[in-house]
Amino acid sequence: MSELGIRHASPSEGFDHQEPRAKSIVALALVSVVLLVLVLVGVTAYFEYLYRDMVQEKVLSAPNALLNDLRAREAEQLTKYSYIDKDSGLVRIPVDRAMELFAQEAAAGKLFYPGKPYAPKPEEPATAAK
Repeated sequence: MSELGIRHASPSEGFDHQEPRAKSIVALALVSVVLLVLVLVGVTAYFEYLYRDMVQEKVLSAPNALLNDLRAREAEQLTKYSYIDKDSGLVRIPVDRAMELFAQEAAAGKLFYPGKPYAPKPEEPATAAK
């Protein structure tokens, strides 16, 4: 025996002649499978809990009052006439009316910006490197 109490076997002894403890091996395997199933069920239940909580928070709960005010103000700005600057005569018009006016100007060819259609350059064929 060594100084740490570890017994070193000699090659003349051969191998261990005892039978494996099958009951212990089966018990360990069953405990491992049961623990694996419990962990999987627990993780699935936790995921479902978090998912339901997020759906409740993000989808089903009432929106914030500030968000509702912002949406109402934006809807009013997009759908109503108003002055932006009375002195200079700058006004805001509804989006639908602005799209109608733009379509009329485009049909008449009076677009504000110079946008002439042009054909793109054809691609040059790739040449083999020599």
